[in-house]
Parts: sequence; structure tokens; C-alpha cells
Amino acid sequence: MKAIVIRFSSLGDVVLSTAVVESLSDAGWEVGFVTLPKYCDIFKNDPRISKIFPFDGFRSTAQDIKDFSPDLIVDLHKNQRSILLSAMIDAKKIRADKRNIERRLLVALKIGDRSPKSIVDVQLKTMEKMGMSAEGYLPKIFPTQYGIKFAAEKLKNLKKPIAMLHSGARHSLKNWGDERFKRLAELLEDKGFSIVFLSQSDVFDGFFQSGGLSLEELIGIIQQADCFVGNDSGPVHIAAALGVPSLSIFGPTHPALGFIPRGKNADYITADLKCSPCTLHGEGKCKFDRQLCFEKITPEMVLHKVIELMKGG
Repeated sequence: MKAIVIRFSSLGDVVLSTAVVESLSDAGWEVGFVTLPKYCDIFKNDPRISKIFPFDGFRSTAQDIKDFSPDLIVDLHKNQRSILLSAMIDAKKIRADKRNIERRLLVALKIGDRSPKSIVDVQLKTMEKMGMSAEGYLPKIFPTQYGIKFAAEKLKNLKKPIAMLHSGARHSLKNWGDERFKRLAELLEDKGFSIVFLSQSDVFDGFFQSGGLSLEELIGIIQQADCFVGNDSGPVHIAAALGVPSLSIFGPTHPALGFIPRGKNADYITADLKCSPCTLHGEGKCKFDRQLCFEKITPEMVLHKVIELMKGG
């Protein structure tokens, strides 16, 4: 039996979809994965993936999938592009429920359930349509040998334990702030951690900075971490999927939207203000003069969470 999983983007979503890949692989399916070319390196060393399909247009990608002869299409993206692509393939199709209406009501009107959620659970529930019990699977990715060697050379002069901090995000509204990350780095350093910033800023002068990495290099570097702290963005999901104790900082977005990190030792922190979530993915601007959702999350609070995570790990 052959299955095609479709998730075009973004980085974190593609990583989270690997829980479905794991469930299919364990059930005996030969798995192919369709994603954007820039995310293909996530699966470069993945033993569960038989073939990677970089999406480079409907006709060519559809033909490549037809040549694979799948019995099942698992559409985890469920947008116009994925629906059209899957319609070109003669195979059974199941699609994930993205909770679009529920999430948009929470953002626009603050109506709905505010408890933390993960799209991983929604995606795994999709597998029940095939009569599969996929509960309990977690995202998991595999660094390449190149990534491992690159990281070992890059970090060879750093002492363990290593705390990796990612202060960036695709949308700046989701950034906790460089000054807060710098203060967190100082606190962690006082606890005996070596610090690695996976983003570059003059604010971080004096700390080890490693920006401008390829995806393959980024995965290799993150695997070397003893703990990871980042904004609500893709790298924190990479860390969690590598089994690194991981903490995600939520401000204008919210754990109820479904993007909490999932791993054996992953957690999040949020101020849970009434005005949050004010955005689905981080687009737009704060309607206030200050982002209180971030101001109420202090470096000391984050440090406490990190220490608790390390105890759990």
C-alpha cells in the first residue's frame, strides 16, 4: 500500500505533519511526501519516506505522483492548491479538518474554546477515516550526516549544556524581543549554559551567533541543544521533533490556535490576555502602543519554565 501526504508549508506545519508520516509508516504504508522545494531537506534522511515530491507545478507533480501509484492521498494542507492537485490523482482521499472557522472566530471575536491545542491531534484524527488508531504519535525528524558533522564542527568549542535561542519569526509581531532574549541568555549563562543564538543581532554581541544556516544545517545545529527557547515559529517545532526540551513563547498568537510544540519534552508560555489571539499567523500590528502580551512574560518567568523542562528531560 502506498500513501501520499501533502503539506506544502510552512516550516513548522511540515514538521508537525511528520506525526502522520510515522503513523502511516508503522501501519505498513509506503509513504511519499509533497511539499515546497525549500522544505524537502526535512525528509532528506527520513527512513519512513520512500519518495519526496517537490511541488513545482500541477502537471509535473501530478505526473510524478501518478508514477508512484498511490492508493491513498492524505491532504493535510486542504487549500485550493492541494485539493486541485489531489483531484488529478486516481486514489482515495482524506483531508484534515483545519478548524478554520473556529480559529478565525477566536481571533476576530474572541469566541470559542481557549484551551491549548495542537494540529497534530487534528491530523492524527484524520487517520481514523482509514480505520487507523493513530493516537499518541509525535512529530519526529532526522538530521543528515552532513548536518550532524556541520554542527559538531560549528559548536566544537562550546561546553555543555547548550541553550539555543531563536529570537526571529516570519512575522515580527510574534517576536518576544531581542532585549528580552538577551536578558534570558544572561540568566541562562549564570546557570552554567553555553548560549547559541540562531539569529543575528547587534543586541547579541558577545554571545555565539549562528545565523544564515541552510535547513539541513539548522536541523543539525538544533539537535546539539540541551534546551531550546523560541518564538511561535518553525525552529521550535524542529527542536521538539528532535527530542530537545523546547519552549515556545506565545504573544499575539495563542496556544488555542493549534500551534503548540509537540514532543516528549515540549511546552509553551503565554500571558493569555483577553486581547489574544489578535492574529492567526502573526500578520498585522498590535492595536495598542505596547505589546502587553509579551511584556507580561519576563525573562525570569521563561528561565523558570526552562529549568522545569530540563528537570523533565
